[in-house]
Amino acid sequence: MPEAPFIDTLAEAYDADIHTAHREAREQSWYAHTPMGFVFLRYEDVLQVLRDRRFRELGADALPPAGIVDGPIWDWFHQIMSNKEGEDHARLRRLVSRAFTPRRVESLRPMMRTTAHDLIDRFAPDGACEFVSQFAAPYPVRVISALIGVPPEDFARFHAWSRDLALAFGSRIAEERPRIEAALESLNAYVDGLLELRAKAPQDDLISALLAVEESGDRLSREELRALVTVLIFGGQDTTQCQLACAISTFMDHPDQWGRLAAEPSLAASAAEEVLRFEPAGSGSPRVATEDIEYKGLRLPAGTIVLPSGPAANRDPAMYPDPDRFDMTREHAEPMLTFGGGAHYCLGASLARFELQEALVILAQRLPKLAPDGEARWRRGALIRGPETLPIRFEA
Repeated sequence: MPEAPFIDTLAEAYDADIHTAHREAREQSWYAHTPMGFVFLRYEDVLQVLRDRRFRELGADALPPAGIVDGPIWDWFHQIMSNKEGEDHARLRRLVSRAFTPRRVESLRPMMRTTAHDLIDRFAPDGACEFVSQFAAPYPVRVISALIGVPPEDFARFHAWSRDLALAFGSRIAEERPRIEAALESLNAYVDGLLELRAKAPQDDLISALLAVEESGDRLSREELRALVTVLIFGGQDTTQCQLACAISTFMDHPDQWGRLAAEPSLAASAAEEVLRFEPAGSGSPRVATEDIEYKGLRLPAGTIVLPSGPAANRDPAMYPDPDRFDMTREHAEPMLTFGGGAHYCLGASLARFELQEALVILAQRLPKLAPDGEARWRRGALIRGPETLPIRFEA
């Protein structure tokens, strides 16, 4: 087997242009070496790893190398549903799915539209804004808060906690440990209080539904509920914030399609799908081999880390004609792998899609002639990527 290329996934140059790195490596091999292990670059191989039960989520195994073997972060990582496997994972997923229903998510769409207009009203007269802080960050905070049942006066705290928790999934977790733990302890205390309130006085929100859900006498424990809600708060805010910023960055490079989306709002769903394929916020969720595995002649001893790269798979020319072309009218595209696959397919995929669809159409209609208004600063060294700041200008 020819020697596979090396991608330095810790280098600033990689963060600045992951797609070129993936394309150049994929032209040589279906996988590449990285400082952490292997990265799989082609659609069929990424999908195979996502579906293969011989691989499990890296999860808490990522913590000891950072010097974390106990404490709030350690406990949280061991409670997160996505870090569980087999029947433990299947049980939690079944229970959560009974409360986190498509109907509940669909019911939030009018609120998403109202929120988008309200946020735009605040900066539209200026003809410019810093998009992340003024729209991409507060928009999903309000949506996830409405889903869970959090009062508006707590939105700012939720955003701050989510921002700090995101550091737990980056390369600087050891240095940022005190900040992450402080956010986690504050959020846990807040969620415990919310659970107590809903246990005494249920409302029409997800927390009340999770407290009530039952299957054959089985219910979620208080620790499981706390972990689920904290992940919902973090995942429902940070990933959507980054994905919205990625979307606007992409559309600024394609002004003709921005104008067309404004004129043809029926393209909302296909526009969101193409954004999720072309510039996904998620870099992929690392997997670890649970036994010695040989795949396509590549030996993967037990404990080997593999990153099934969604961004690389989403631009595989074997699956997508002209994959580096952004086209929101792309037809007959294979399902993109931004939300993973197999048993760990993202439960929040529908929510993320709806948030993008509703926001993008309204933004396109209200912010015509979108253009950069300064240099964007992208997040570095994290599994969730996207602009941290994105100054834009437009015609009000």
